[in-house]
Amino acid sequence: MKKYLLIIICCLAAQLTPLVYRAIFNYNEYFIYPSLLSHTLLFIPIFIVFHLKNRFTKAFLTFWMLWLYLGELKILNYYAINPYYIAMDEGCIIYNIFLIAMSVGMLIHDANYTFPSISPEQQATGRLLLNDLTWFEYPLLLFPLVWFADFFRNVGYIPIFSGSDVTEKMYHINYGYVYNFGFFNCVSAVHLYDRFLRSSRTPEKVFWLSMAVLAILITSIDSKRLFLLISISSIFFYEKIMNGKFTLNMQSIGMITVAAILYVSLQNLRLGSSSASQFAREGLPMGVEFREYIRAVNEFKPGEIPGYDLTASTLANLINSAILNVAGINKADLISKDSALTFMTLFDPDNTMGIRTGLISELYFAYDFYGLIIMLVFGYMVSYVAYAMLNAQMKSSMILLIIIFSLLMLTAFGQSSVTAGSLTVLFYLHLLIRWARPSRYMNGIDSHSPESDPDESTHQTVPA
Repeated sequence: MKKYLLIIICCLAAQLTPLVYRAIFNYNEYFIYPSLLSHTLLFIPIFIVFHLKNRFTKAFLTFWMLWLYLGELKILNYYAINPYYIAMDEGCIIYNIFLIAMSVGMLIHDANYTFPSISPEQQATGRLLLNDLTWFEYPLLLFPLVWFADFFRNVGYIPIFSGSDVTEKMYHINYGYVYNFGFFNCVSAVHLYDRFLRSSRTPEKVFWLSMAVLAILITSIDSKRLFLLISISSIFFYEKIMNGKFTLNMQSIGMITVAAILYVSLQNLRLGSSSASQFAREGLPMGVEFREYIRAVNEFKPGEIPGYDLTASTLANLINSAILNVAGINKADLISKDSALTFMTLFDPDNTMGIRTGLISELYFAYDFYGLIIMLVFGYMVSYVAYAMLNAQMKSSMILLIIIFSLLMLTAFGQSSVTAGSLTVLFYLHLLIRWARPSRYMNGIDSHSPESDPDESTHQTVPA
C-alpha cells in the first residue's frame, strides 16, 4: 500500500511540474513549456522504477528521468538570458517515449531474473569475491601516473591550468599514444578506492584515498569531463556493492555534490579568463546537451542531419583501425559521421568543438521511432549488466562491469561513438587481465581454495 501511495505522489508531482514551471518562470510564450501530456508519459517509467527488484537499475532509470528535469530547467533558465525560439514539448514527448521503451526493456529482464540462492553462511560472512588480478593490480594502480607523465611529455603543459580558453584547442592537441587508453584511468581510480576500503590503518587509508582523488583529477587534465564523471559514479556504485546495500546517506550526497562541483569547475577552468561571465551568459551550468537536443528537434526531422550516420560511426569505433585498413576503409572518415561532429555546425557554422545530445537524440535522428527497438534492447542490457556486476565472482569482472554500467548511464547526455570506443578499450583491458590471470583461476573458481591463499580473496557483503 505504501509503495502505491508513493507511485501516486510521484505521478502527481510529474504531472504538475509544467504548471509549476509556469508559476515560477512566468513566461508569456506558451511554446517554452513542456505540456501536461509530455509529463503524463512519465507515469510508465515511474511505475516501472517502483517495480524493479535491482536497486542499481532503479538508480539508472531515476537518473535518466532526472536528466529530463535538469534539461527543462536549463532551457527555462537560459530563455531569460537569450530569448530565442525554442519549443520544448515535442522533444520532451520524444524523450519520454524512448524512456518508456528503455524502462520496459529493464522490466522484461528484471521480471525474468531469479536471484541465486544464498546460504546462511554467505549471509553471515558475505559472498566470496576472488582477487584475480594478483600482480597485474600494480600496473593498474600506477597507470594514472604513467598516463599523466606521457601526457605532459607530449603536450608540455596542463590545458585546464593554462589560464586561457582551451575549448577549441582541446580537440586538436597531439596528446600522444598512451592518451588513447585514458579510459583505463577510470578502472585505476576504482582499484585505488578499493585499496582505501581494504586498508585498516589510518595512514594507509589517507594515502590510498589521496591517490584515488589524484587519479580522478588526472582524468580531467585535458579539460574533458566524461571520464571524471565515470570514475566518480563507478566508485559510488562500487562502494554500494561492497557495503551490501544501496542507500543514500551523507557520504553518498557528498560524492554527488563533489561530482557536480567538479563538473562545473572544469567548465570554468577550460574557459580560462573568459569564465568570469559564464553564468551570466549560460545560466544553469548543466543541461546544455538536452537544450541542443531540443533545438535539433525544432529544426530537423530524422534523416535530415547532413552527413550523420550513427551506424557507421559507432561500428568504426568498435572495430580496430588495423582491421579497417586491411579492408581499405578509413576509420577517421567514418568517425566524422558521428553525432558530435555532424551536429556541431547545425546552429553555429564556426563551431569546431562538437556537440553531445545524448543517446535518445542519436537514435531518434538516425532511425526515427524504429530506434525504440534499440532502446528496448538497451534497457534489457542495462538490467543484465546491473545483475552481472552484483553476482560477479572475480574482482576484475565486477569492477569492469561497474565501469560499463556507469558509462551506459552517462549516455543520457553522451555520444555513441565515445561509448563504443570506450567499450573497445575496456575489452582490450579485459583480455590483458585474462592473460595475466594465474592458471588456477582459468579452470573454474572451485579449483581455488581461499583458505590456502587468504590474501587473494575478500568477502563481499551480499547486497540487500
